[in-house]
Amino acid sequence: MIADDNATATPGPGRLGRVRPQDLALALGYGGLTWLLHALAMDNDGAWGLQRYIGWWPLPLAIGCLAIALRQLHVLAASATMAVAGIVLLLVGSSGGFFLVFETVFTLVLWGGARVSRAAEHGSLVLTALLSIAMYFVTGSAAISVTLALVAAMVLVMPAQWAGNIRHGRELAASEARTAAAMAEAAAARSAAQDAEHERMLVAERTTMAREVHDVLSARLAAIALQSGAALNAPQNPALAARAMDEIRAQSVNGIEELNTMIRMLHRGTPLAPAGSLGDVPALLRTYSSSGLRVAYRNELPGRGSTLDAVTQATIYRTINESLVNFAKHAPEGELSLSLVPRDGSVLLTASNPVAAGHPGDGGAAGVHGTGTGLRGMRARSAELGGSFRISTANNAFAVFMLLPMGHRPPAAAPAPGKPAPPLGHAPAHLNEGTT
Repeated sequence: MIADDNATATPGPGRLGRVRPQDLALALGYGGLTWLLHALAMDNDGAWGLQRYIGWWPLPLAIGCLAIALRQLHVLAASATMAVAGIVLLLVGSSGGFFLVFETVFTLVLWGGARVSRAAEHGSLVLTALLSIAMYFVTGSAAISVTLALVAAMVLVMPAQWAGNIRHGRELAASEARTAAAMAEAAAARSAAQDAEHERMLVAERTTMAREVHDVLSARLAAIALQSGAALNAPQNPALAARAMDEIRAQSVNGIEELNTMIRMLHRGTPLAPAGSLGDVPALLRTYSSSGLRVAYRNELPGRGSTLDAVTQATIYRTINESLVNFAKHAPEGELSLSLVPRDGSVLLTASNPVAAGHPGDGGAAGVHGTGTGLRGMRARSAELGGSFRISTANNAFAVFMLLPMGHRPPAAAPAPGKPAPPLGHAPAHLNEGTT
């Protein structure tokens, strides 16, 4: 007996499928094989005197073979047609009925719905057992009963097991395909997450580098501008001009060296070392005050802050540097007050100066004379150390308040809803960020 185990889709009991060439070829094969058996007079005995209708065998055979060819269009209807045609052939004595019964069980188990498939698979075993027992009670012959059991097993049990194995294999393959698809989606999601994390790290690195370059260039160029301005404003003072040129050269050389250092670190992939300390602040202040700017500096830290870690000292140095740049750019006619005081285990840095008319803080020009890059850099440096940063433009004065822990600690968690942020000394409640 021949059955097709290369079916593609698995239509449900009432779902329309398509006519497959394999089914058509199978139906023609069964028709030809049945014709050969009749030509060789290999017929069975008919039941209940129906042997006389044996001449009508081509009609039920044609109907059953047509059902085989069209079984993908409707599984249950085709199976019922095959079963009826097969039983009719067996009753009139045609061996072709075995083929149709075989295909009925195979079709129900392989292409039927889940319940239909299980029922057909279990029903084939039950029907085989019932036929064998019934034959023994009717004939009383164990040999005939065993023979019928073997035939029933070949016609009913074997196609059920065969189709069941094919169906289970397909379900396993489909499950593995779904698992593979899920794994592929998970891998794609992981890859996308890694790409996003990589991009985030690149953005963070670019931001850090931009901040470092801004600090270096703005500080050095501001100092050069101040010194050159002082020299130009005093053409009759050769000593001042000489000191200014020396300072300009020193600032230029130091700026180039710092840029080269950053570039070398970028090539090596090593992090930037902290630049500047509290011990460098007096020299930095002299650079600006020598050009005529008024700067007041007060350091009340224990040991003048020499016990602070290098990262904290570098952050304070860069903040003071940026404050000097902002002061020289926006309010050079006033006085910049810088103070470092201990505050509850932290360092409070305050930088304040009067706001000149037309500069950030006067209410009208904010955001016009600067990009805010320096202030954003201050805020970022403070956050990296777990500190706080505030800006005030109250009382016609521009003030920066930075609170840093005395020791390099990770950024503090954001305060819970309803809980105020850590205090920043005397920073006003209403704070408005300016620009540089």
